[in-house]
Amino acid sequence: MAVFSDVQFTPEVSVDALTDSIAKLMLSKPKGIMILCSAQAASWGRDFKQCINGLDVPIFGGVFPGLIIDSRFEPSGILVAGFVSNIQVSVVENVSTSSPFSSNLIPIPSSVNSVMILTDALSRQIDAYLQHVLRFVPERCSVFGGGAGTLEFTPQPCLFSAAGVHQDAMILVEMSTRWDLAVGHGWEFMAGPYLANSTDDNCILELNFEPAAQLYKRVVQEHSELHFDEHDFFDIAKTFPFGLARLDDSVLIRDPLKVEGTGLICAGDVPENTMLYIMCGDADKLILAATGAVRKAVSAFCDTHQVSDCFLFDCVSRQLFLQDEFAKELDLIDREIAQPYRTVGALVLGEIELDQSGILSLHNKTAVAALAQAQSQDAT
Repeated sequence: MAVFSDVQFTPEVSVDALTDSIAKLMLSKPKGIMILCSAQAASWGRDFKQCINGLDVPIFGGVFPGLIIDSRFEPSGILVAGFVSNIQVSVVENVSTSSPFSSNLIPIPSSVNSVMILTDALSRQIDAYLQHVLRFVPERCSVFGGGAGTLEFTPQPCLFSAAGVHQDAMILVEMSTRWDLAVGHGWEFMAGPYLANSTDDNCILELNFEPAAQLYKRVVQEHSELHFDEHDFFDIAKTFPFGLARLDDSVLIRDPLKVEGTGLICAGDVPENTMLYIMCGDADKLILAATGAVRKAVSAFCDTHQVSDCFLFDCVSRQLFLQDEFAKELDLIDREIAQPYRTVGALVLGEIELDQSGILSLHNKTAVAALAQAQSQDAT
């Protein structure tokens, strides 16, 4: 049995279009609703609250640079999906300015098998909040999600709940469905390592005791034919992310988004005194890493139970890097999901995954696919 009661998509981004999509979705009698919208929806404000008034099911969602439905990337539109089983939605406000220990989180029941997290990608302290959330998650629970926002990289409301629109917030969605995770990025070492001797949350201030922006630009220009004074910073930086070396020999990718003073703002925290590499990649290896991870997970999945629907949170900068080749990645992933099941998701600004070692991380430039175990007919 599918996880989604129905999925509706429209390329029109307006409150009227959302109202129509929800009305169609409600015919499937969902027990919860997910609303994913492209950037134009960031200005809805009170109009969104009026649109959902009267609905008696949990609601969550956000604004993203693009949407994914089956094998298609949609740069503009509204995607709404209904859930067959009950979900529980909670909102944590003021992520940047409040201590995680002052949040309103309570222990998550052991009956919960998965938690989806959507967060304002421009919030500070995301990593600190993720580690705090982990304290409330039951054993053997999968955790996944992504960062909401737009490519303007300006603070604005970007998350939805039954209470309305939210900025600088984090949304937790508790589900009885078990989602198994597949994660891949495909980036390779180009230069380094460099000591991040001075950082402030998601801002790298110094590398090897040198202003971070100065060292990064020099190294990238030495290894490429690109020059930062001839291009927008992110147009070059999207091709050369940082790789944060971890104790298990894995590499956590960090996207440098913009220069601030002499430092670099990244899409995720960079702990002080960690070792960073500057990475590079090519389209074939990026696609192989993402699709190969999904194929491996599906193969392992089928040994014990049936795969149904798929959530896909793919980094927007992967799409910007792959360009036309991104369609190939989506097609290969969707081929692993048997009909009539669906692949739905978004291009995100940071990808969230709880790995098998129990580490809850905010990734960049990575694809995170969540594969659902098929629901029994009596799921509630």
